[in-house]
Amino acid sequence: MNAKNDAGESLLCGGEDISALVVDLGFSTTKIGHNQEDTPRVFLRSTCGEDVSPEGSAPPGQAGWNGAGGNGADWNGAAWNGADGGSISGGRSPKLKFPLNLYNPKEHVRIKPLFERNPVDNTTHMNSDVFEKILHYGIEGVESKRVFECSDEIINPIKLGGLNLKINEHPILLSEANLHNHKVRAQMTEILFETFNIPALYFAKKAKLTAFSLGRCSALVVDIGGSSLDLSPVYEGYVLQRNSFQFNIGGDYFDRLIYSLLRKDQVRVVPYYEQRMRWSSGGGSGWGSSLGSSLGSGLGSGLGSGLGSGLGSGAPHSNVHTSYEEEAILDVIRYMKESICKVRVGQNSSSSANKKNENATGNLKNGKEVEPATGQMNNGAKNVNAPKWQTGQDDEEEEFFELPDGVKIKTDKYRYDIGEELFRSVPSDPNFHGLPEAIVNCIISSDVDIRKELLQAIIVTGGSSLFPGLVDRLYNSLREKECFSQTIKMKILNMTSSVESLYSSWLGGSILASLGTFQQLWVSRAEYDDAGHAI
Repeated sequence: MNAKNDAGESLLCGGEDISALVVDLGFSTTKIGHNQEDTPRVFLRSTCGEDVSPEGSAPPGQAGWNGAGGNGADWNGAAWNGADGGSISGGRSPKLKFPLNLYNPKEHVRIKPLFERNPVDNTTHMNSDVFEKILHYGIEGVESKRVFECSDEIINPIKLGGLNLKINEHPILLSEANLHNHKVRAQMTEILFETFNIPALYFAKKAKLTAFSLGRCSALVVDIGGSSLDLSPVYEGYVLQRNSFQFNIGGDYFDRLIYSLLRKDQVRVVPYYEQRMRWSSGGGSGWGSSLGSSLGSGLGSGLGSGLGSGLGSGAPHSNVHTSYEEEAILDVIRYMKESICKVRVGQNSSSSANKKNENATGNLKNGKEVEPATGQMNNGAKNVNAPKWQTGQDDEEEEFFELPDGVKIKTDKYRYDIGEELFRSVPSDPNFHGLPEAIVNCIISSDVDIRKELLQAIIVTGGSSLFPGLVDRLYNSLREKECFSQTIKMKILNMTSSVESLYSSWLGGSILASLGTFQQLWVSRAEYDDAGHAI
């Protein structure tokens, strides 16, 4: 296949290398980059902010938390609001703001995700305007009109964000969900060919790309992502749809579980922007220096004595949409989860065996322990800032996590219990009875001739697979299963780094798009015009 751009220049020539773009779309994040590279250049949240103000657009002064104006400079139909945390307003979707800076409050802005899952029939729907906005920003960026007084030469406008490339000059390899969704694929195809006028397109299943990233054509891919846990057998480069499983447990489930436990323990999680606003009104010397020092040495170290007890009565965030506030709170919890949560390995793997988890979560204020229910001080608090090698603590000793408002909470209840959800039944999905059981059922449902290959190439990937100890615990649990012959050697393929677990499907797409033998598989614009969505 040989596609040409508007100038008649050949883009795909006889299997030679081309400058293709690889786009990996997920429920939580979007990764964009060039083929032949090992990491994506653009990493974005898969959410936009939708303006729901009565006037239809946010009034001036609501962009920044400190009242900085939101009047961006109009340039080529788009406006760049620098004080708005670096977001695009205008262009194709004037009511959408992207990307969002959750450190700044946005009034009358509702969170609008790229993908939404219907809880009734478990189907996935895509918001087309969010898809357009993310691709436009991630690839082309947005032009910002700037004046350079130090130069007499005419300088072209600077592209902010994205790859600073024209979408219609590059073919795109796009990842898609392992379970086929005709409606979403048709939406993406129409937007890419009709709106962005790209020269060529190719869709690839995420599980297949993950297997390719480790040089495998056949494997069992266990993807623990933001919205779900997917088990997909891949055989000779094809994802076996009938033997694939999807469960409603993932990073978002873990975040909301931690949030519910914190609320049960009467711990109020304060978004970063509320704490910044409160500190600014408390008479500090300047928010910039305070934020840098507090993020570096603990968010509660320089906030004043009264901030740990909760927010004051004058917090001016009454117009912040509920979805935006919830997303900002979950961002704090997400950082907490990534910092403290792990999976227990060994004989005492059951969380019920951990007696310390039975204790109520406590708080620390000004170096003293506070029980959440009674508020009684405990003068026996340990020096939590001292390193373990200095205090003689082991893995079972108490550890603490500091929230943005300076409240320190014990991590005993959250450290192991969250990861334990992967090894037992969960209320979010009655069909899920633990990850080891799901893997066994997935392999048994596959053809008997390929079970050995799947069992010898189990790939665990996804952002929520980075719990320390998860792979070791999973390996031990699978070895205890008696449904497989002892002569079959089971193997879990480890990623060389945590980065590969996050970008495995994108990396596989980069490798695939770089192969000379792959170039004949591109679907050109001419082929789309002839066959339409059916292609």
